[in-house]
Amino acid sequence: MLERDYGRLFMVGFYGTEFCPELGEFIEAINPCGVILFSRNIIEPRQVAELNFSIQKFAINKLGHPLLIGVDQEGGRVKRLKTPFSEFAPAMTLAAGDNPNDTIRHFASTTAQELRLAGFNLDFIPVLDVLGEGIDPQGTVIGDRSFGSNPIEVANFGTIVIEEFRSKGLLACPKHFPGHGAVDVDSHMDLPIDYRPQETIRHRDLLPFKSVIKKGADIIMTAHVKFPDLDSLYPASLSSAIVGGLLRKELGFTGPVATDDLDMGAIGKYYSAEKASLLAYQAGSDILLICNSPEKVFSSREGIFKSMNEVPQAEDRLRNSLVSIEGLFPTVYEVHRHFDIASVKDYFGSHSPGKV
Repeated sequence: MLERDYGRLFMVGFYGTEFCPELGEFIEAINPCGVILFSRNIIEPRQVAELNFSIQKFAINKLGHPLLIGVDQEGGRVKRLKTPFSEFAPAMTLAAGDNPNDTIRHFASTTAQELRLAGFNLDFIPVLDVLGEGIDPQGTVIGDRSFGSNPIEVANFGTIVIEEFRSKGLLACPKHFPGHGAVDVDSHMDLPIDYRPQETIRHRDLLPFKSVIKKGADIIMTAHVKFPDLDSLYPASLSSAIVGGLLRKELGFTGPVATDDLDMGAIGKYYSAEKASLLAYQAGSDILLICNSPEKVFSSREGIFKSMNEVPQAEDRLRNSLVSIEGLFPTVYEVHRHFDIASVKDYFGSHSPGKV
C-alpha cells in the first residue's frame, strides 16, 4: 500500500463556500474518504448544493471513488444549516412532547429529505448518549442534545431516526460510543472522565447502541471520553479495549467506526494529531475526522503510513477498513446520481421551513 492509500481513512474539513482549484488540489492531494461541512461552508441551499455536487463530481472523476459528504444537523443548538432549511427543537424537547414518536419521525424524515436535496449523504445523528443521573442538561455539552435519561426511550427514538434516514436513502451515524451523557466537561475543551463502574455503563449507556447495531447501523462514532473502568489508559476513541473489544467483538458491530474530531481539546491537549490518528486506527477505527486543521491531515497520514509499514498484515488491516467504507458507496452514489438543482430551487422556493 502507498501513503496515498491511507488518505482514505480521513474525513476532513475545509474552508470556503464554493468549489475552487485550491479545494480540488487539497482533495486530490489527501485522497480522503469524505469531507464534513460546517456553518463556515454554508450560505444558503443552492450554494451548498452546488458546492456538494461539485466536490462529488470532482472526487469521482479525479480520485476514482465518491466521498462521504457529512454534516452535524441535530436540531436545537447543533445545526449547521439554518433557515430556509427546517429548524427543529433539540432532541430532549422533541422527546418530551405529547407524541414523541411521530414528532421525531417528522424531524428525521424532513431533515433527511433536505440534506439529500442539498447533496449531503451523511448526518452525524442520532445522539444516543443517555443523560446521566444528576447531570444538568443546561450546563453540559450533551445536555438537551440527548433524548433523555431513560435508555429504553433513547434507544427507541434513535432507532426511529435511523429508520427514517434509511427510508430517504441517507446515512446516519449514531454517536458517541459508549456514551457521553454522564460527564459535565466539554470534550471540545478538555478530556471528560467518567468514573462510573462498567456495570452501570453497560446497563445504561450501551443499551441504545446495542439496539441500533441490531437494526443495522451504518456507522458509529466514538466518544472523546475516558472510562477508567473500561480502559485506564486511553479515552474511548483511542482505546483498543473499547473500540476493538467492546464495540467490535462484544457487540458485534462490523461497519465502519468513525472518531469524533481529533482536533478537539479532549484529544489535542494530550496527543499530537499524528499520535491520535495512529492510536485511533490501531484501536479499530476506520474513519478519522480532522475538521479544522487541514495541514494536520498530511502529517497524520504520513505517520500512520510509516508506523504501519513495518507491521505484519498492515495491508489486510487497511484493506478491511476500505472495504468497510466502500460498503457505504451505494447510498453515496445514489444521492449524487439523483442530484437536481431545479428540485433544490423548487423545494426551498416554495417551502415553508418546519419548526417543532
